Amino acid sequence: MEIPDVMRRVLRGIGWGLVAVLALLPWYFPPRGSSLWSPSLAVRLLGPLARPAAAWQWVRVDAAIRAGRTDIALARAEIAFALDPSETRGWLPLAGHLAFERASPEREPDPARRIAWLLAGLAVARRGEASCAEPLELVEWQIMVLDRTATVDPDLPWPGGLAGLFNEIAALFDRAAGLGAPDAAENARLARSIADGLARQ
Repeated sequence: MEIPDVMRRVLRGIGWGLVAVLALLPWYFPPRGSSLWSPSLAVRLLGPLARPAAAWQWVRVDAAIRAGRTDIALARAEIAFALDPSETRGWLPLAGHLAFERASPEREPDPARRIAWLLAGLAVARRGEASCAEPLELVEWQIMVLDRTATVDPDLPWPGGLAGLFNEIAALFDRAAGLGAPDAAENARLARSIADGLARQ
């Protein structure tokens, strides 16, 4: 069935209106931390279009990552976060890019810069943990990242050394236990036992 010309023009106008709104979002939203910033503002502005708009923005984030422009990816991610902070799948790819790719020993030989990228990835995940629909998934992801770091990059200058890293893992298992993860409390105990053994060495 062919769409009438009038309807086609209306749909085209709606589409261009949405594009204009999305183009203006970077200027419309003040920086996070500003007293004017409100993550629900975008939702109120776009209503039911907020979630599709966030999905489209995540495509743009991925394009920036592929182009090697982490700075642009982070700026675009801020818009996506404002549009739909509950989307777990949005938080994880960006956090993974920072913690696995940018913090990789193969890509970044400087340990100080590696830990800065790693901490940035963990910060993204923790931010998502506070607002996403599946916080346990993000807590378990952080545990996996730190466990991997202890294996592949044990000389990373983590505060408190390797013992401090396992204490952080234990704290994450505590959070996982609070969210209902099975065996998390026992895993927290084991991680602290490892940390105590390392501290005594």
